[in-house]
Amino acid sequence: MRLTQWTDYSLRVLMYCAACDGREHPPTVNEIAEAHGISRSHLTKIVMILAANGWIATTRGRGGGLRLLKPANELTLGEIVRQTETDMTLVECFDKKNNTCRLDGYCRLKDALYKAMKGFFDVLDGVTLADLLAPVATSKAQAGLLPHLIPIQFASLKMPKKAPASTASAAAAKRPSAARKPAKAKAKAG
Repeated sequence: MRLTQWTDYSLRVLMYCAACDGREHPPTVNEIAEAHGISRSHLTKIVMILAANGWIATTRGRGGGLRLLKPANELTLGEIVRQTETDMTLVECFDKKNNTCRLDGYCRLKDALYKAMKGFFDVLDGVTLADLLAPVATSKAQAGLLPHLIPIQFASLKMPKKAPASTASAAAAKRPSAARKPAKAKAKAG
C-alpha cells in the first residue's frame, strides 16, 4: 500500500501549521511550498480541500495565512488519510461492482487484506498530529543542529555556541596581511 502524493502533501501542510501554532504570523502557502519544494499552485488546491474538510482556516491579505481549526491533539492520522485517499480498493475483489475474480468466495486473500487494512487504520487512529511533532529521542541528526523544515517552533531554542578560538590563533588572525605573506625572492644582480 502506498499513500498518494496528495495525502503526503496534506500531512505536510497540517504538520507545518501545527508546528507554527502560536506564532505571531501564521504560515502562508508560499512559505510551505518553498520549505518543501512543492509547486505553489498544487499546494493551493490541497489547502482548499483541507479548508473544505474543516481542518484549517485561510486568511488572505497582510497578516493572513493558514491556521488549524482543530487542536493538533484532536486531529488523527486515520481521519486525514481516510479523507485524502480516494481509492482504498487494495485488490479487485474489494469492489463488488467491478469484481471479475473467479476465486471470489473460495479465496481468503480478501479477508487477510481487509484485516491488514483495519490494523493499519487502527494504528493511524491512535496517532494525532501533535504526536508527529513531538521530539524524537533517537534522532540521528547531528548534535546541535536543528531541523530546517520545522519552522519557528524551534526559534526559541538557542544553538550551541562555538568554542572560543585560542588566543594564539585569534592573534594570528588579527596580524596584518603583509606579515602572513611569504617574502619575495631578491633578484640577483648581474
